[in-house]
Amino acid sequence: MTPDKEFMIVALDLLSGLAEGLQGHIEQLVAQSNILSLLFQCMQDPMPEVRQSSFALLGDLTKACFQHVKPCVGDFMSVLGRNLNPSFISVCNNATWAIGELSLQLGADMKSYLQLVLAQLIENINRPATPKTLLENTAITIGRLGLVCPSDVAPFLPQFIPMWCNTLRNIRDNEEKDSAFRGVCAMISVNPSGVLEHFMFFCDAVASWSSPKDDLQQTFHKILHGFKNEVGEQSWRAFAEQFPPALKEKLATTYHV
Repeated sequence: MTPDKEFMIVALDLLSGLAEGLQGHIEQLVAQSNILSLLFQCMQDPMPEVRQSSFALLGDLTKACFQHVKPCVGDFMSVLGRNLNPSFISVCNNATWAIGELSLQLGADMKSYLQLVLAQLIENINRPATPKTLLENTAITIGRLGLVCPSDVAPFLPQFIPMWCNTLRNIRDNEEKDSAFRGVCAMISVNPSGVLEHFMFFCDAVASWSSPKDDLQQTFHKILHGFKNEVGEQSWRAFAEQFPPALKEKLATTYHV
């Protein structure tokens, strides 16, 4: 690695640390600099380590001062979409995370960029031997895309829901898991049949929560009871018989199904 590349990486990582530490207070520094045009160049660097650090900084700046990132979103999203190749694990991981952070800020406007990222994210989550961290970030980002564009992502539920549930059942309760599950619930509301064949995976993922926020728990309750009412008491009982005892007990005590 040449000294100038090492220097770039150190500078990008330092700026990430500043953005994370200062949060909104970094806004004035960003406003007075050309950091975003420099970041755009770094995101296209041939060296993977430079791109990896660039995408981390993009995610941190998106959280800290999105108003400055927003004018460049179209350009940034095109580059992110080209960096979802899981052969470069750390690059792909940081690009995936940055897409999730951008989607939360963009809301429904993310719809314009779905075609750049969604198919590759679904391919990555279903890819054999994908490392755990990349799987988790991919699942969280797909959930967040569904949170902001439920009608557009919901038709793809059958393509990712089993691996999505298997991946996120293993992570502890946190804000990222919360936003991802809200997204999947929004997609299920739009396309309930999309989860029908894989509903046991969803039940298992719901049961992985220790203490979801009240409104999220109510959403889980509504989906579980909606499914039970749809199939009828007898079919539900037959379906629940397939559950491992611990899952059956958790759903019965927490959600009364």
